[in-house]
Amino acid sequence: MEISMEQVLNVLMSRMESINAGMEDLRFRLNVLGTAMVDSGKLSAEDVKNAVRKQLNVMKYIDAVEKVDEASVEQLSKGIMNWFSCDMGAIKAELEAYEKMMKEATEKMQTQQANKIEVPNSDLITDISGKNRF
Repeated sequence: MEISMEQVLNVLMSRMESINAGMEDLRFRLNVLGTAMVDSGKLSAEDVKNAVRKQLNVMKYIDAVEKVDEASVEQLSKGIMNWFSCDMGAIKAELEAYEKMMKEATEKMQTQQANKIEVPNSDLITDISGKNRF
């Protein structure tokens, strides 16, 4: 039984789409539960902050993050609470700030790449000059 590369890629793409759909569904369900808990008063900003701190400490313990600083805890907690509270103005502002940061990073990388001078290695120069031609 032979399988073409195209068939393998189609199977992989189909599986990735399925995983992505599952992740979107899970994210939606988590947001619904978080919103219900905030609305019912069973989840506070302080609860979220403590949970974020605990999770970051676990990640630090397994060396997935280098350090846990209060600014990161605060920022992550605030973003989670904005989603759970359905604060659309804050969510939009966060997305705009993120897009701006990504645009600046991309421009910086492009500028660095444009200012970079690449020097070929000596083997390439020798090959071009014809000294090592067969």
